[in-house]
Amino acid sequence: MNKWLYEFDAKNLIKKEDGSQEKVIKKFALLKPNRRLREDGELFYAAETSRFAKAGVLPKAAWGTILSNGGGSISEQEREQYGSLLLKFRDLSFELQTILIKGEGERTETEKKRSDELINDLDDIRREIQNFESSQISIFENTAEAKARNRTILWWVMNLSYEKDGDNYNPLFKGENLEEKLLQYDTFEEEETKYEFLLGVIRRITYLITLWFLGRADVSEDFEAFDKSFLKENRSETEDDKKEDPKVFEEIKVEETVSIIEEIKPE
Repeated sequence: MNKWLYEFDAKNLIKKEDGSQEKVIKKFALLKPNRRLREDGELFYAAETSRFAKAGVLPKAAWGTILSNGGGSISEQEREQYGSLLLKFRDLSFELQTILIKGEGERTETEKKRSDELINDLDDIRREIQNFESSQISIFENTAEAKARNRTILWWVMNLSYEKDGDNYNPLFKGENLEEKLLQYDTFEEEETKYEFLLGVIRRITYLITLWFLGRADVSEDFEAFDKSFLKENRSETEDDKKEDPKVFEEIKVEETVSIIEEIKPE
């Protein structure tokens, strides 16, 4: 079984003491998450949604009430379909959390199988919800769920990014938890000149993982196509020796109507 979602090479031009440049090829990969990591990702998303809601950010349910009272520009049928998706997502999420709250050794085989089914079902429903919201982005971009999504994408970037060292791949971000890994990213950003190449790679990885999270990249061929598109869009900046924006997690547009990441650094 393939351990990776996608593997790619990145070219780094290193200046030598005599002024010449040496081209070094570095290899990177996106880890294919196993069941346990996918469960951790679901729990992280649920916890972040709750945190933002408690902080006063309106959840989707509140916006649904606003829309049902005549706000927004969607039809009654669309409101009903959207409401049905939210209810289904909520119910399945609750069922999954009641299973995941148990330790892995405490779960029965039936519960383990059911958790896999629920994760797949939630992925499908999330895609449907996101497709709807992309057409109503001005309404839904500031919900608790949207902000939790952004943080969860960051969590996946920190946990799925690997760099090859010798014959083995090692995590690109070191640390026991998200905050420790973010501290390492802060170091990269603070020493921008030193880590310019790596920051460009992180931006590339973030773009690919965002597409994966949104359900638009599932197999290696999908990642390869989007990767080629990303490199093509950024080629002119590379050729002109322009610096890429190191703040790769502030806002990444997958399509014109979808703003992915806005506020992901911890407060």
